[in-house]
Amino acid sequence: MGKHEWYECIWRIKCLNKSGKLVWEQERSNILVDEGEKAVVDTFFRKNDSTYFASNNFWTGLCKGTIDEETTLVDVSALEPPVLYGYSRLQIERSNVGFTILDQYEGHYRVTTKEVSLTAVGGDIGPINGAFLCTSSDNSGVLIGAVSIDPERTILAGDTIYFQLKMRQK
Repeated sequence: MGKHEWYECIWRIKCLNKSGKLVWEQERSNILVDEGEKAVVDTFFRKNDSTYFASNNFWTGLCKGTIDEETTLVDVSALEPPVLYGYSRLQIERSNVGFTILDQYEGHYRVTTKEVSLTAVGGDIGPINGAFLCTSSDNSGVLIGAVSIDPERTILAGDTIYFQLKMRQK
């Protein structure tokens, strides 16, 4: 079995303009980074949740740069857009509030997050070429994974970007 064949995370990302018209949409697979892989097994098998979760939530954010398996949350924080024009990491509660669906898909259990969104207000956010999932709104947690957005995008003032993730063991 190859690296991370046991895990799959699919991101659905879409951007609507201020009139509600779809500007672009992508569905892509996530890369599970090393610190995310460690967090998954350490919290599940060793009950070390407090090591990874300062607030018991997940957060998703935007970035511009290259993320690989060795990238950490500290690294990706330097790739985030400034906290301007409505940008900040979006909270996904680590519960059935944040992960609203638990079902079986292709014989394996899967969880699906609620849809979270942010709107560019008073200026543009970006350019961006990726999004990430982590365990804190600052650098105190860990990076779980990331997805590329291709081509590079800018969220124009008034536009809204939406995220929804589906995760399962394969």
